[in-house]
Amino acid sequence: MLQLRDVSKAYRTGSFTQVALDAVSVCLRDNEFVAVLGPSGSGKTTLLNILGGLDRADSGDIIINGVSTKSYRPRDWDNYRNHRVGFVFQSYNLIPHQSILSNVELALTLSGVGRAERRRRAVEALTEVGLAEHVHKRPSQLSGGQMQRVAIARALVNDPDIVLADEPTGALDSETGIQVMDILKRVADDRLVVMVTHNPELAEGYATRIIRVQDGRIDGDTDPLSGDAALVVGTSGMAKSSVDGAAAQTPVFGGSPAGASDGRGEPDADVTGVMPPVGTSRLDKRRSRRASMGFLTALSLSFNNLMTKKGRTALTAFAGSIGIIGIAAILALSNGVNHYITKTEEDALSSYPLTINKSSLDVATLLSSAMGTGGKGSSESSESDQAGVDGSGEIRQTRLAADMFAKVKSNDLASFKRYLEGDASDIGRYAADVQYGYGIAPQVFESDSSKGIVRLNPSETGRKMASGAMGSALTGGSTNSSFSELVDDRRLLESQLRVVRGRWPEAADEAVLTLDKDGCISDYTLYSLGFYDPDVMRQMTQQMLNGEEVKMPDNTRAFTYDDAMGMTFKVIPASALYQKNEAQGTWTDMSDDEGYMRERLDEGITLRVVGVVRPSDSAGSTSVREGISYTSALTRRLIQESSDSQIVREQLANPDVDVFTGKTFEELRDSQGRAFDMSSMFTIDQGALKRAFSFDSSALGRSAADMGELDLSGVSLDPSGFDMSSMSLDTSALASIFDADTMSKILGNAPKFDLARSGLADLGTGLTDEQAKRITQAANKLASGFIAWMEKNHPGELGPWAGSGPAAGSRAANAAGASSDTPSGSAADGGRVSGYVVYLREYLSNDETAKEVLAELRGMLGEEASRLVEGAMQDYLTKQFVPYFSEALGSLMSEAAQAMATQLALQMQQQMAAATGQLGTQLSSAISGQLQKQMATLSSAMQDGFKVDPTAFASAIRLNVSQDDLTSLLTNFMNAKDLSYESDLKKLGYADVASPESIRIYPKDFKAKQGVLDIIDGYNRKVSGAGDDSQTIQYTDIAGTLMSSVTSIVDMVSLVLIAFVSISLVVSSIMIGIITHISVLERRKEIGILRAMGASKLGIANIFNAETVIEGLFSGVLAMAVVYVVSVPVNSIVEQTQKVSNIMALTPQNALALVAVSVVLTLVAGTMPAMSAARRDPVEALRSE
Repeated sequence: MLQLRDVSKAYRTGSFTQVALDAVSVCLRDNEFVAVLGPSGSGKTTLLNILGGLDRADSGDIIINGVSTKSYRPRDWDNYRNHRVGFVFQSYNLIPHQSILSNVELALTLSGVGRAERRRRAVEALTEVGLAEHVHKRPSQLSGGQMQRVAIARALVNDPDIVLADEPTGALDSETGIQVMDILKRVADDRLVVMVTHNPELAEGYATRIIRVQDGRIDGDTDPLSGDAALVVGTSGMAKSSVDGAAAQTPVFGGSPAGASDGRGEPDADVTGVMPPVGTSRLDKRRSRRASMGFLTALSLSFNNLMTKKGRTALTAFAGSIGIIGIAAILALSNGVNHYITKTEEDALSSYPLTINKSSLDVATLLSSAMGTGGKGSSESSESDQAGVDGSGEIRQTRLAADMFAKVKSNDLASFKRYLEGDASDIGRYAADVQYGYGIAPQVFESDSSKGIVRLNPSETGRKMASGAMGSALTGGSTNSSFSELVDDRRLLESQLRVVRGRWPEAADEAVLTLDKDGCISDYTLYSLGFYDPDVMRQMTQQMLNGEEVKMPDNTRAFTYDDAMGMTFKVIPASALYQKNEAQGTWTDMSDDEGYMRERLDEGITLRVVGVVRPSDSAGSTSVREGISYTSALTRRLIQESSDSQIVREQLANPDVDVFTGKTFEELRDSQGRAFDMSSMFTIDQGALKRAFSFDSSALGRSAADMGELDLSGVSLDPSGFDMSSMSLDTSALASIFDADTMSKILGNAPKFDLARSGLADLGTGLTDEQAKRITQAANKLASGFIAWMEKNHPGELGPWAGSGPAAGSRAANAAGASSDTPSGSAADGGRVSGYVVYLREYLSNDETAKEVLAELRGMLGEEASRLVEGAMQDYLTKQFVPYFSEALGSLMSEAAQAMATQLALQMQQQMAAATGQLGTQLSSAISGQLQKQMATLSSAMQDGFKVDPTAFASAIRLNVSQDDLTSLLTNFMNAKDLSYESDLKKLGYADVASPESIRIYPKDFKAKQGVLDIIDGYNRKVSGAGDDSQTIQYTDIAGTLMSSVTSIVDMVSLVLIAFVSISLVVSSIMIGIITHISVLERRKEIGILRAMGASKLGIANIFNAETVIEGLFSGVLAMAVVYVVSVPVNSIVEQTQKVSNIMALTPQNALALVAVSVVLTLVAGTMPAMSAARRDPVEALRSE
């Protein structure tokens, strides 16, 4: 059965060689009890290990059932040990963390026996050795003899053909040793038992054959098996095998049959036979099975091992979980934040719906383009990307401005509106509401006008605050009006808001008061709604814009729900603010005329508050802001009333003519409003004009006295004959002086306010184009307002007789003898300018319009910059515009006076001709010669007698318009370039309902948003397919663009944090690898035991892989538990403080994935120690402690 032939084995340590076996040959029967005797170091245990397949011979051959083992693979040896050999060791070699039942079952487990059968056979084996009542105890709970009996039961449970016992009684007392030997004696009845001992008494008392070993050689054999007997037995055995059909010549577990080639082509000639296959039935039953350790077995062994070291296992699991905890926490926060962002975006669908404007900028594409190029735009083509980098050649340009303006598109909203309202779009499936915006702001006033007309919307105070220093802080750059339009979809409103009192509005004259999320209302809103005096708010705003200390009024009073429900307002269309000037044929803004406005308000809509609403607790944001919320029916009604108004009908009927100036838009653009009919603005009082001119008849008397040398006897000269009242003046000549062309030239040649020429070039470089434009408009408004103010409050002071007057009017002024007691100062230009400064300061201090303009400048520029601009404007007005206008007006007045004087002179000549004719008749005979000589003197005397009263002449010409009308008219003409047909209609509150200014689409939910986008994309494909790309729609998804950017940032931050935390994973993995290696060192004995029972190297590796898997599983589960536990207080705190729920949200999928990652990482970390354990020599492992 078993034969060793010339087996040699030596152990080498450095240069020292210890020969354990030296060419040993022996044949062993299948059912004998062989005792191997010899001193220590004689090679007994080495012989036993080679027989059991634990150790390999350096040379020689082992023949098993006639099969040579030279070509055995490691797996064949594993099967041989598991199925054919059972080991009984001197030190028992039980696995301490397994019960004795599990220890016995282990060999069956490796054989692949089922659980029930394995348990049954193990219990039977333990019963046979007298340990049935101890099956569930651990080895540490048994005595030495009991543990040795467990070892015997383990060796026999798999019904092996060979039992190898190494000093089985060496660690036992005599009595216990006898019990063990009795068991082995019974075992040897039907199988081969080989016992190594150094006790001759036990050998002689129990063994049927004693082999003595000395210095690695067999020194004696009491019952050797001769070669002839072996041949006979082997032949009969082979014949029996042939009869049975068994391939005796083929290896049972692999290898080559005895006598076959050893791989070199030479037969084993020395082999004369093989042991008979006694016990063939056992062999046949196990012929097809191979020893293997399932992963579950490995898990069981490792789990039991870990449970014996609970403290270290827990610490290892915690250390391994640190990195997983970090990653899990980051993922939980990332999930929570992303969920919050998603929810915010869903809520923002109402506050920031998909918006399509007539003029649209593709923000998303622009942002992505800027981000993709570092904010520099696309590059111009260049020969080389490196061109110019060395300081020479061309500097590459980027197309930032071109790319930006290329993203601006004009949308055809009229066509898109028709598409949405048609059946093809199916927009109702995805959108809760589609809101069309027309840019109409209702003109809202306080209902009670007894204390004056108070406009609440549009609010001048709100506009100043939005554009001033506090604009960004208060409004974020958006409108801060307290009046807004509700969406039409009631379900959308009810999903965001709940009614606190009253009901939802239904009619055009009904509205609700919207509170904030806490059910409060701000004092700013109450000021805007007129509950508090709006003048107080305007004063505080003015103080803030002026940089003064804001005085907070102590006017707080309770605002109740009854107050809210009792609020009413007056609403009129914007067209109602204008009245036609029949004389001019133009329209004037009458919003400052209280009488007119009271009439209009009495005819207006009374807007009533019928309910109070507030955001629901679950709403993150709403489509309605705090304040008064009215229905779209009010907007439609205002549009209709404006459409029916006379001013709008006139503008629609005359699309080329501006109703405010009476000029065509083309003329306004060409002349910028400088050419207009001034004659209708003035009235000339002919009586006053006559009184302005007088004649001093005494001058003629003095002239007559000089004629004393003539003989005038008989001649009567009556000066009263000159009747000045009978003279008739023709004022039509003035119309040619004050005509449109002349005034157009005056206004056209007026100096313009220029920042650079005003000494503000440095400031101008820091201003936007819009700010520079508004500064210029403000200067023009101040200029026109100052002229109108002077005409009203100081008439004549801008004319040629103001002080010394402009140079062009100096002759008339000198002729009039104008006084210099006005603030105009001396005759020098410096005095005139200083006089203008006095008037200008008075104008800027007292005129309301001027104060508003300056306040707006302060709000836009700040205190320091506005002070510089105001100074530059004063210089411009006093040194450029007003002197120029005064000089030009003086020239006109002088020209007018000259024209009137010419008429008077002609009529005087007529009077003189008549008088001269009379005198000539009387004196012709006597003094004709002398009279001609004195006529020159008389003519000069008449000129001296002619005088002009400048005050009377100035009062003879009066303005037909008020200061406000003149200011408005001059401002319109100076800003004529901003006037257009469309802007006029918008100003009047007119809109075409078929062509909205904007379309806002409110998706039903976040998923439906994609459906809306698909509809827009489908429309774009449709019009593009039709060849009309101009009709494609470009929309603005502010919420989506911003939130996607935020999500990207959160994801990037999460990845960075995970990368940092992953460092702890690496450290944990290294630590787990070290701990696993320590476990390998601690379990070397177990490794040897398992290998002795037939466990393969892979099985050993699986044991430690299973251990790392369990450690990883513990670490992952512990990490998830920690994160879930920590998330409870974190979520609670964040929800209470920030009103954000579930900020830490670790999904089950994430948790399972992280547990898997933990398992994989620990498995990888334990791979090297597991491979090291698998490579360990089982003999060396058994010797370790």
